[in-house]
Amino acid sequence: MQQGQSSGDAVVRRAHRHVASPRALLRVALLLLAVAVAAWLGSLSIAPGGLVPAVWPAGGLAAGMLLVSPHRWRLPLLGVVGAVGVLAHLGVGLPPVVAAGAGASYALASWTTRCLLVRGHTGRVALLEPGDVSRMIGAVAGGSLVAGAGLALTAVLTGHGRAWLTLLSGFGSTAAATLVLLPLFLRTLPYAALSGTRERLAQAVITVGTTSAVFLATDVPPVVFVVMPMFAWHAYRGSLRGATVLLTVVAAIGTAVTELGHGPIWSLGPRYDLAPELVDGVLQLFVIDCALILLPLSAMVTQQRAAAARARAERQTLERVVYSAAGTAIVATDRAGLITVFNPQAEEVFSRPGSEAIGRPADLLWSVTELRQQARDLRTDADVTSLCRAAVASGELDRLWHLGRGDDARVLRMIVSPLPDADGAEAGYLMTAEDVTEREAAQRLLVQTLEHQRVAVARLQELERVKGDFVSTVSHELRTPITSIIGYTEVLEDGMVGELSAAQLDIVDRVDRNGRRLLLLVEDLLTLSQIETSRLEIQPETIDLREVMRGAHDAVTASLAQRLLDVTLTLPAVPVHHEGDPRQLERMVTNLLTNAVKFTPDGGEVQIGLRAEAGQSVITVADTGIGIPEEEQQQLFTRFFRSSTATEQAIPGTGLGLTIARAIVALHGGTVSIASRDGHGTTVRVQLPPGVPTVVAERAPDAAAGDVPTLVLAPEPGGVATPSVA
Repeated sequence: MQQGQSSGDAVVRRAHRHVASPRALLRVALLLLAVAVAAWLGSLSIAPGGLVPAVWPAGGLAAGMLLVSPHRWRLPLLGVVGAVGVLAHLGVGLPPVVAAGAGASYALASWTTRCLLVRGHTGRVALLEPGDVSRMIGAVAGGSLVAGAGLALTAVLTGHGRAWLTLLSGFGSTAAATLVLLPLFLRTLPYAALSGTRERLAQAVITVGTTSAVFLATDVPPVVFVVMPMFAWHAYRGSLRGATVLLTVVAAIGTAVTELGHGPIWSLGPRYDLAPELVDGVLQLFVIDCALILLPLSAMVTQQRAAAARARAERQTLERVVYSAAGTAIVATDRAGLITVFNPQAEEVFSRPGSEAIGRPADLLWSVTELRQQARDLRTDADVTSLCRAAVASGELDRLWHLGRGDDARVLRMIVSPLPDADGAEAGYLMTAEDVTEREAAQRLLVQTLEHQRVAVARLQELERVKGDFVSTVSHELRTPITSIIGYTEVLEDGMVGELSAAQLDIVDRVDRNGRRLLLLVEDLLTLSQIETSRLEIQPETIDLREVMRGAHDAVTASLAQRLLDVTLTLPAVPVHHEGDPRQLERMVTNLLTNAVKFTPDGGEVQIGLRAEAGQSVITVADTGIGIPEEEQQQLFTRFFRSSTATEQAIPGTGLGLTIARAIVALHGGTVSIASRDGHGTTVRVQLPPGVPTVVAERAPDAAAGDVPTLVLAPEPGGVATPSVA
């Protein structure tokens, strides 16, 4: 009978597991409604002739819904999400085939995000520490990539929209919305916000007000950066969920104002003649940046608070054990301040037998001077009872007390605890004391040592500053007379002071060449000084990198009339637009090309090329010169470094070209890599990512960073080759 009853109970339990609770049904229904509304709102931001909305909030809500819904509901819900996406795109007039492709792409993106997020997890996915944030960002990136790829494929198959813009915009619209909304569905530690109600209200008002002012009252694009630091404030002082809600509001304001044709982000379109997808991309980057500021900081603060809570609990347990163990002086008093407990360790510390101490005032254990000093610190009367009461009231239970004078002086770490009576009122105080004389002496010595080190570091920094100022001053002072010398040589060459003979012209030409070399050296020293003091600046603008390449090529090859070198420039047939400083980029290419020409003997070849690769602009400078020994390649970007081969062959140079080139590339957010073999030439590869570069350089390191990858050159399809210079 019992066995049959147990079997029946198991059947009932299995049946209950398949019946959804009303609360779960309501939650899923509300989430589906939210997904539908979000899809409709998102579809309204699709530009005419486009395929992708500025932001797709339905993607974030759908991924969260799939994350928290029961397992057996997920595939049907995925189909509903796809259907909602199709209907939303049909509602704005897109062809059925296009709408079907878009709906399927977004549905698969939400499913991909959910699968990547739960991989390796058995319970509910959490957002507790930086590792969880990285996992969530990776999952969002994977899902967004699926959305972008699906939309791009739809554009290719239907001819609706440009594939590469659709790919980027689809990725950005999905990533921005999902990073904002998905954290609402993840488990976090239940810590209350550090800020009070008034501060949280002020945070919300200031953030929303600033966002509204930035997007409604100005059309200056850099102003949007004012909003981003506020999320660091929210991360440190508020809660993750509250900050996520504010981020949602900020994203909604920015999207609405931009799509209505106002604000600093919208102004980028007419100002730089950008496609609507690119303008939306800037909006998406703004939202993504805000989320990437908020999420890692919030997780880090949560982790620190959890660690601090654990540390406090462990410390309290440890202190209870330590203060009750042998080696700790324990003294207890009653309400009147008379000693009631005086353990053997207290007898040793205070050099007084317990029989003489018990029943007498605790004030007798300390000197009048110490009692007065403690009273000044705690702002109370100079007796032990008043001091203990003030310490408990102020929370300063752990204080240092000084006992004795001269060679017998000791420092005690004393902790005061109130002793309650049966009614909970204070019946006296418990004082536990530990001799920390040696520890305090060691700490004072450590503080003195650290102060000496601080002074030494300050002196070194001052020496470095003086050195930089000296180099900068001397370079400035040299540039003026050198410029004058070059100017006078041009006057002589032009015959403005009389005709010169051929021999005289040759001498003047040599003076001019060496003067210009010296001027370049001065310019390099000035640039190095600016790099080391973080003062190297660039003026970014939209440029065609082909013009930069031609300018560097023409500047270098103009001086190769006496050389037997084959210098070839290969450029794409279409413009390669980029945000950068044309003067500094041309200088970077000139430095690389000058090195290639300088270290390639007559009869060799130098090839420079430009091509677009994976969304980046790639510049290569390859030569068949003397190459670089493998053991020296890690030092190539060190200032003033010259390879042993160059030194042995007495090839002139300062060793600053690569240092300056890498600093310029770093300002543009790019990377420089070098592949070389001793005696078999060198290939330098520069990768410049899209986007607005950094304006001011950070201090350049001395050593080269990272491994040196091997570069395989491939011919540029459809490229244009400039005639070689012999």
